[in-house]
Amino acid sequence: MDKYSCFRELTHYENDFELEFCDRNSSVTILAPHGGRIEPHTTEIARLIAGDTYNYFCFNGRKEGCNKDLHITSHRYDAGQAILLVNKSLTVIAVHGCSSEKSILFLGGLDTHLKKHIAAELKTNNIAVDQSSSAYGGTHSNNICNRGITGKGVQLECSRPLRDSSQNRLTIATAIRRALESSLTRF
Repeated sequence: MDKYSCFRELTHYENDFELEFCDRNSSVTILAPHGGRIEPHTTEIARLIAGDTYNYFCFNGRKEGCNKDLHITSHRYDAGQAILLVNKSLTVIAVHGCSSEKSILFLGGLDTHLKKHIAAELKTNNIAVDQSSSAYGGTHSNNICNRGITGKGVQLECSRPLRDSSQNRLTIATAIRRALESSLTRF
């Protein structure tokens, strides 16, 4: 259960965080809604995916401890700048961290077409992928990844062993950028 029900409530009580975002006037937005010390290394992955091409938004926890207090569930995520970017995007990818001990990336969200491309690219790069976990489904219509123009996006849940390796972070980002490039031709 989250400590805060919305971003406004969180900002009333907390100040050890930073918002990092860039609007590149792209139709793609990459998010790390629980970055910094909340879900470590998700910000780095989001930045790598965004590169110099895509919009990005990162909410980075900076507390000395208890950064999980800064977590707002994805279907209630309402940070203003994130919403502005997502609402004008055709494609949204949210990067999260999960607690699995295995080196695995769980794919969720409602964009089955893009998930298929991402899964194929990740598998080609020897990254284990699970698209069937209900725990990381990301199928709620209000999930931040599904609130773009199309009403469907992708949620990445990266295990800690994957996130802790700088090589894995780069491999994941490169694979996702390739999947984005090949799937964006559908628009």
